[in-house]
Amino acid sequence: MNILTSSRPRKRVLIALAALAASVGTAIVGATLEAVPAFAARCNTPGHVYLTQPGRAYFSGYEGNQQFGVPTVTYTQGWESFSLGGNGISPGTFIDFFAFDNTTGAQVGFIPGRPAQYPTRAAHSNCVVNEEGPYTFTLPPGNYRIQANYFPGNNPRLVTDYVANLQVLAPPPPPPPPPYDPPMCGIFGCDFFG
Repeated sequence: MNILTSSRPRKRVLIALAALAASVGTAIVGATLEAVPAFAARCNTPGHVYLTQPGRAYFSGYEGNQQFGVPTVTYTQGWESFSLGGNGISPGTFIDFFAFDNTTGAQVGFIPGRPAQYPTRAAHSNCVVNEEGPYTFTLPPGNYRIQANYFPGNNPRLVTDYVANLQVLAPPPPPPPPPYDPPMCGIFGCDFFG
């Protein structure tokens, strides 16, 4: 009797093959699940936020590490503009910028017409929060720190990042008025047009 022609051994072989396929399938699925990380990297750049002025960008490092040190921006009140943005930000999330007075520790509003915190638009699928602005600081003269909270695209945790220290200077005094030049007067009257 041939093993393939008998119904009983054929049934046993099919059951054995089915059991083997099931165990191999389970092993493959288990290995696949173990090999997939819980959070895959989505952005090409580590998360960072910045303050820009024409020709300059200020940021302290990536994902709160301050590897470049916290830069200091000196700014004359009401004279210069700035923009805010970020890269490596988790798509669909935003950056929340805020400022503190270094002397008192109080949170302060730093953008005209905005509350003390400034939430940006959401990051696009490319992990970029496009620069928003330009704005003009309305802070009184003093020393401040600009900070930001955000979720980086490659690390599922909230980051608080020191963006820059801000030294606000008083605006310069207005220029003195031009000296008074009295009109020339003679016997024919005064020459007001000099």
